[in-house]
Order: sequence, then C-alpha cells, then structure tokens
Amino acid sequence: MTVSKQPAATLSSVAQLPILNLPLSVSASLSTNAYEAFIQTYNSPTAMVKAYDMHRRTRNRDRRALLDASGEVAPDPILKGLVLDKQPPEFDPRNCVTVWCRPTKQIVELVQQIQSMLRSVEPDIWLMPSENLHMTALEILHSADDDAVELELQRLKPYLKMLLAPRPAPVLVKPMLSFDQSALALSFLPEDSPIGDSGNWYTYHHYRLDLNNIVQKAGVPVESRYQVPSAHITVARFVKPLASSMQHWLAKLDEINNWLEIDRGRDIRWVVGDERGNECRCGRIWYGGGWSEDIGSSIQQAGEAPENAWREY
Repeated sequence: MTVSKQPAATLSSVAQLPILNLPLSVSASLSTNAYEAFIQTYNSPTAMVKAYDMHRRTRNRDRRALLDASGEVAPDPILKGLVLDKQPPEFDPRNCVTVWCRPTKQIVELVQQIQSMLRSVEPDIWLMPSENLHMTALEILHSADDDAVELELQRLKPYLKMLLAPRPAPVLVKPMLSFDQSALALSFLPEDSPIGDSGNWYTYHHYRLDLNNIVQKAGVPVESRYQVPSAHITVARFVKPLASSMQHWLAKLDEINNWLEIDRGRDIRWVVGDERGNECRCGRIWYGGGWSEDIGSSIQQAGEAPENAWREY
C-alpha cells in the first residue's frame, strides 16, 4: 500500500499548483510513473484536492467554450447504432480490462436526480442505467479485440485477489457535473483526511497508484485513456443533436452545479468499496456492459483493515 506522511506545511494558493500536462491517452511507459509523479508534485492532501478541483473546473471551462462556439453536441456514433439503430452488441468492437468501483446507494440516488434534470431539457439523451453505474479506478486495456483481452487476463489472473483486496477505504466528496460535447459525468474530489491517528494519508489517488503498481507487477502494461487527476461516473451521453438551444442546455448545467455546490452535494461522502466490492470488469464496458472477471469484498464483508495490512502490495 502507498501512504504519504502529512507534511507540516501545505500550499495555500491554487496559483501555486502546476498541473501535470498529461494527454488524455497516457502511454504505458508514462502511466508507470504518472500516479507517483502526481503525488510527488502535490505532496499534501490540500494540494492534491486543489489540483483535482482545478483540473475539473478548467476542463469544464474549456469544454463550455467549445460548446458555446460550435452550438452543437457530438452524438456517440456507436451508442447511436446500438440504441437507435438496434445493432447487435458486436457493433461495438472495443473490449477493455479495468478495475471498477461501484457507487453506493446514496450516489446512485444522486445520479438519478441529476439524470432526471438532464432529461427534463433533453428527453432523448441516453442515460447510463443505474445498475451499470461505475467509476473506472484503473483502465488496464482499452479498444482491444477478444484475443488481446484473454492474453492480458491470463497474465493478470494470479494477481486479481491482490488487486481487489480491500484497503484503507479512500473517500470521495464534493460532486460536480463535468461535461463535454459527447457526455456528462459526475466528478469527485479525494477527501484529505488522514488514516486513523498515524498522520499518514491515503486518498483515492493513492489507491489508483496501488492498483497501477500491482498491474505492473503482473507484467501487464497499463494503457489508459484517462488523465491522472480523474474520479468520475459517466451519467449520460448524446445519441441525437440537442433539441433545445445551447444556451438553454448550458444554463441547465449551471443550475445543476449550483445545486450540487450549495445544497445537495454538501452531504455527499462516498467511501470507495462501501456496500459493494470493487471488481475487475472486462469486455464491451463503455456503456456499462461486459462481465466481472472477479469481485473483491466490500468493506463490510472484509471488516476494518488495519493500516499496515497491505504494505506487502
């Protein structure tokens, strides 16, 4: 397990926080060190939380400018084929191997509320089914064929119990609706609380680093599309152009985010691994499908894990 000591001083200004300029598609060689480099750069809980928040706010600002300038969204052609054109599942050729975290009942209910708000403006928007909601903690392989998935799984299987074993549960807070031209997601910030009375801190980002290190130990290269400061659940995608005006759509997104920041989101606290264990999810999972190769124990099933129980990982 990777833990960090709480330093005496923390950065006090967002302006002091340089954002790692990582591309959306992180190469295998870079992904080996990207999580650790991020922790070294933002070496306090406060700095890490600010970096995560800056990332999502900057991204929303930039995507909003693109939407405003174009006046159009970008419907997902594969999802459109599956949903509207009734194509068979094989129409989506992209197979993946990932580690998923399933949301708690509280988070599912929040997503359902947000989806209802989105559909009130765009009745034809595609909503991720509640039973398929997930957060990808680590994307190991993506856009691959069946043979590539089977090959990597054979190498990964001896490490699955280690990969999915409960750890000191990272906590996610302060949900915000993140968006672009093709999809919307509920993004979270890592909580900056320490583990017990030790002064060590273990965030969702440390958890992702642990997963990455175990996969590397298995000799499997990590090929991820996700930027390092990311903790999100996809909630909706476009399969048709906007029915409303872009101004109306953006106003609704602002309304939802104001509601989350001022009211509903303040009492949200997602303990990762609570209620349902994390799982190795494979196959055609872009829209929540696929299969679970293995599922770990939930926090309740495993009992409270001592802080040092996972150091051998």
